[in-house]
This record gives sequence, C-alpha cells and structure tokens, in this order.
Amino acid sequence: MSVISYGVSTELDAVNSILMSVGETPVNTLNVQSPEVVIAQKTLRQVCREVEAEGWSYNTENEYPIELDTNNQCIIPNNVLQIDINIFQHGKDFDVVRRSDNGIMKVYDKKGHTFTFTNMTKLYFDIIWMVDFEDLPQTSKDYITVKASRIASNRMVNNPQSAKLLEADEAATRALVLEYETKQGDHNIFNDYQYHHDANSTYRPFKVLRRM
Repeated sequence: MSVISYGVSTELDAVNSILMSVGETPVNTLNVQSPEVVIAQKTLRQVCREVEAEGWSYNTENEYPIELDTNNQCIIPNNVLQIDINIFQHGKDFDVVRRSDNGIMKVYDKKGHTFTFTNMTKLYFDIIWMVDFEDLPQTSKDYITVKASRIASNRMVNNPQSAKLLEADEAATRALVLEYETKQGDHNIFNDYQYHHDANSTYRPFKVLRRM
C-alpha cells in the first residue's frame, strides 16, 4: 500500500489553512518574518490549549504517579493543563490546587495549607496533558484548525460572511471530534473505570453506592 503524504496534517498545514482563510499566501516554513504567519501560529496554539484543556481520552490520564522531591514537595510538569488528586488513591486526605512557589509551579494542599506532603514518596493524580499538535488525532487537528481560522479571520479581516461559513465548518468538525471521542473513550453511564472496563457489563444497582 502506498504512503499518502497528506494523510496526517502538520502544524505548517494548519497555519497555511488559517492563512488561506484570510486571503494570505501559504508558506513553505514557519521560520519566516511575517506578521500574518505569527498571528496564525499564535492563534493556532491558543486554540490548541483551549480545546485540549477540556480533557479528552487522548490527553487524560488517571492515577498518574509523580514523585516528590527531596523537600517532600510535588513539582508540576509544565505540560500539565489540569491536575487533581486521585480520589481512589488518596480519598479526601488532600484538597489540591496548582500554585507558584518562588516561580516554580507546585501542588498546594488547601486542606493542610502547605506545599509539603509528609510521610509520602509520591502522589497520584488525574491529569490533563498539553499534547503537541502533531500528536493529536486528525479529527481534533481539523477542528482546532477551523476554530483558529475563524478567530484569526475575525482578528485580521473581520468579514461577517466568511465568519458564518467558518462557524458552520467549526460545528461540523467538532461533531466529528465528539464522535471520535465516543468511540475512543468507551464512555458509559452504568459504571466507572475503577471497577469495570466492559461497557456492556450488566448494571448492578448496588454499584451506585460506590459512585456516590
């Protein structure tokens, strides 16, 4: 089977799509001195953060372990969009938020009023990661590109007719994202991931108590 070079889009493809939506000429590289390219790329990355922060199956991990440092503090990686303590591992022992400590982003326990977690070597979190554009599912790439095109179009040319067309495209591509997420995530209303992985398993009413 032959390899299709345009089967998966790149950040350059997305930027060029945004440029064409505002009537600009596509470029061969992002390393060019052009204010239009800068605006298109910055808008694309802004939308990437916003969309990924919603939390999808491709960028969400549960019970992810992070080792504490020598001061028994937990430093948050800079590619984390959202972080929360995992209730199955820690119950309600902690109530954490992310907070800067001398310019370093760390986990802060509001319940204990401290950055320090004594008598522990690691903590387990539910994390939403910031994923590179290249690593996103194609449906998400298309949706982000169209949404960024609409925003860039409003910023650069402010054409109401073009904005309406892009809004329709944005709605259509988001529907494809949700369809992909439904297939990939194996979501169901009958049980949670901690106790059952089979979405078709028989519903047992007493399991409700475990989810309350």
